[in-house]
Amino acid sequence: MKFRLYFCITLTSVVMSTSLLAQKKSTLENLKKEVSVLAYNDPELAITKGLELYDLSKNSSTHQVSALLSVANAYAVLKDHDAVFKYALKADSIAELNRNYTDHVRVLGFIGGQYRRLNLSDRALNYLNKAYNLTIKHPLPDSLEFIQGNILVVKGLIQKDELGCEYALPYLSDAVKVFKKNTDKVAINANLAIALNNLGDCNIELQNYKDAKINYNEAIISAEIINAIKNVASSKLGLAKLLSIEGKNKEAIALLEYILDSITDIHDGALNSQILKALSENYKQIGNENQYRYYSQLYLEEEQKLFKEEKKSLNKVTKEISSENHEKRQYQKDKYSYVFLFCGIILILLMLIIYRKILKKRNKIAQSKEKIEKSDKLKKEQ
Repeated sequence: MKFRLYFCITLTSVVMSTSLLAQKKSTLENLKKEVSVLAYNDPELAITKGLELYDLSKNSSTHQVSALLSVANAYAVLKDHDAVFKYALKADSIAELNRNYTDHVRVLGFIGGQYRRLNLSDRALNYLNKAYNLTIKHPLPDSLEFIQGNILVVKGLIQKDELGCEYALPYLSDAVKVFKKNTDKVAINANLAIALNNLGDCNIELQNYKDAKINYNEAIISAEIINAIKNVASSKLGLAKLLSIEGKNKEAIALLEYILDSITDIHDGALNSQILKALSENYKQIGNENQYRYYSQLYLEEEQKLFKEEKKSLNKVTKEISSENHEKRQYQKDKYSYVFLFCGIILILLMLIIYRKILKKRNKIAQSKEKIEKSDKLKKEQ
């Protein structure tokens, strides 16, 4: 009788323990999905929830990595590059420490994408190639094939920056195919929308306007599934560009003003800047000088903010690269002296390229400001 009672108590304990573990796993999975989606329409809340997921995931390195990447992604939406690298590199350490190759591929791909956003293509390719080589040595499971799609998107964008859209198109098209096969995971719709929007931008550049329209409309459908406001806004911005190309400037203005109003809570400087620039250009086309000057001024102010943020981030990254090279020199300076001399030259060239871009952007802003001031002066004289 005592044995039966003990057995029943033990069995009940095991069932309860298993049930609690299953419940906790389900909670973590649901929170993970929620955070992934929130990053694009409420980044501040995504950061809060992501850190909560991290704290709850002490026994799961994969959930910790997912949490940190979601937090880093939310900071990327907010253009806080220092915080992006802080959390991404922390995720990288956890993945490497636990020898989880799938997590490591995810993190390396993400970091590569962030360096690409800062126009540091060589640095980006370094991380992307590491990620790709890991997938060759340790193939990803079918359920995580979408990670290769992420790598393809970033490689495509680098090709676009370096060689143009003609070379980027195959990468972006392949990425779309990968994501479409994985849309059973709801969060992948965000990746699909991003790939489709970039594909649409390239098709506009290559004057494939019908294809671009299809890309943007498909992107809207994907983005609306997860209420990704920023992605929907990017798609509609693309459609507004097509309206401008067709000479339908008033329709373009109405759509652009609607988009601008829809992202007031997103705080995305780059997207704001593009919309403001498009509004000023369309108002100029219909001869509305007051609205043209108004939106041109707002555009210049937004560009100056982005310029300051970009300069700060690029300076920080350049210092980090310099620091890494210095540490390596101290470690084996005799054996690798010529290698590090080469790295030093590359670093100097990189800094010159960075500051040349900054100077070019500053001159562009100054010229635009001067143009507006001249326009105002002429109007007063008349």
